Amino acid sequence: MCGVSADTSVFDVDLVALDGSPLDPATLRDKVVLVVNVASKCGLTPQYEGLEELQKRYGDRGFTVLGAPCNQFAGQEPGTPEEIATFCSATYGVTFPLLERLDVNGQSRHPLFTRLTAHPDAEGRAGDVEWNFEKFLVSRSGQVIGRFRPRTAPTDEAVTSAIEAALDASTPSGEQGWEKGVAADVRPGDRVRVPARDVELQVTRIDPAFFGNDAMVALIEDTPSRWLKVPAQVDTEVEIQRAS
Repeated sequence: MCGVSADTSVFDVDLVALDGSPLDPATLRDKVVLVVNVASKCGLTPQYEGLEELQKRYGDRGFTVLGAPCNQFAGQEPGTPEEIATFCSATYGVTFPLLERLDVNGQSRHPLFTRLTAHPDAEGRAGDVEWNFEKFLVSRSGQVIGRFRPRTAPTDEAVTSAIEAALDASTPSGEQGWEKGVAADVRPGDRVRVPARDVELQVTRIDPAFFGNDAMVALIEDTPSRWLKVPAQVDTEVEIQRAS
């Protein structure tokens, strides 16, 4: 087991994005997640390429990689948040979310990794992370269901098979009142999740034929607490909670 009860998610801890802002809960909600402690100056750093390949391959099915920069292994992640972000984007075209730099072992271990490391690998070994690029697969319900040691490539069959099994075995939680649809189905007053954009909004109005393109709409939240415009193809998959 992963060190938490079956009705508790390993992500029920405070998570901070690389830029220092709280991580939007919608980033991980109802997704299969591969959590990886990453570093920019490691011999395994080219695994970023494989991680981004997974993101592109499975992202539209409700999957995301979650990178956790860590400097505990030979000081191989020494950069500032800005340097880390630039390196990942410019060198490997990373599009998946990154957390703030954190510790994965020892007394300063982040609570997320306290939960993750309680889960054993395929050989039955739990405990400390061995090195950069250890991988933890988490189900949509927030339970750890796989652990892969650093030298297992992201695109190794063991990893991809586990991801595909998790995606096939689970569907979004279907909380009361939510239904699947596409952007063209949305009406003003609906609450909408757009998994491809990792965003949730209260739609107050819709701009059809966005920028004169009949295949595009803009979903807009214009409330006292937030103004947000989300352009989307009319066939973009969304989850809708209808206005009562």
